[in-house]
Amino acid sequence: MAAIDIVSLFTRSTLLPGSTVPVADIPLGGMYHAMMRPYSPVLGICAYLAMVKIWERRNARQAIVVTKGAGPGSTRNSQGTGSAFKAIIIAHNLVLAAYSIWTFVDFFPAVLRNVQMQGLKDGFCDNNWALRNDKLLVHGFLFYLSKYYEFIDTAIILAKGRTAGRLQTFHHSGAVLIMWLGNYVQSPYLAFFVFENSIIHSLMYTYYTLTALGFKPPGKQILTRLQISQFYVALSAGAVYSVLPGCQSGPQKLFTYIFIAYILELIRLFTEFARKAYGVRQPPPTLAVKKEA
Repeated sequence: MAAIDIVSLFTRSTLLPGSTVPVADIPLGGMYHAMMRPYSPVLGICAYLAMVKIWERRNARQAIVVTKGAGPGSTRNSQGTGSAFKAIIIAHNLVLAAYSIWTFVDFFPAVLRNVQMQGLKDGFCDNNWALRNDKLLVHGFLFYLSKYYEFIDTAIILAKGRTAGRLQTFHHSGAVLIMWLGNYVQSPYLAFFVFENSIIHSLMYTYYTLTALGFKPPGKQILTRLQISQFYVALSAGAVYSVLPGCQSGPQKLFTYIFIAYILELIRLFTEFARKAYGVRQPPPTLAVKKEA
């Protein structure tokens, strides 16, 4: 039944019944219907993956030239350097830090308000669209658009002559698809992605801004652990949504299952990254389970 419902949704180009907020009244609302059509995330993700592939091949060719001892100006180290590039990195991280802080400060009180007014279950499920009509429509859509902007994260890595890697490409392309589908079916589960991710990104992009400015703040490993922790919290919320009766429509349930699968893969990839980046502590002889450093 959920599969039939989701297929029928792909013929829609307007909001599902229930929302009382005109899309023209939200920031960048003029882009809403175009960006919410099914082909928009597909084209965006394909363009992103093509960019990564082409740029990585270019970097590989330049690395070969360096290895063969090409002349000055051809070195790989010349990529991603200079004051202009540094200014772009600072501006990019500052924009995302400021946006994430604003999102959390504006959205989280609305979540608390909704729970206080409706009770835990009704506030959690948002069956009367109170949170959707208050803040989730606005922040859900803007957060979806921000995931396209975050493709610049990968562009910065590639501009430095490095490869993107599966974690980077899966994380960013998956976020676009998840945010689009969550907005498309107007899932209440989307609220967790917005307020949780805005907290982590507020910290993360503030940290990146400071490092780009030349500071060396502590806590990089803590940030990675916080990223992984947010996935476990979102996973727990998804499990609750999956079993609460009358909480979601068929398409919304399907979105929840897809979101959970996405989160599980992110947990695996981020955990693998943390082990490679920070190493693992050897456990005492009596312990059979390895612990991360």
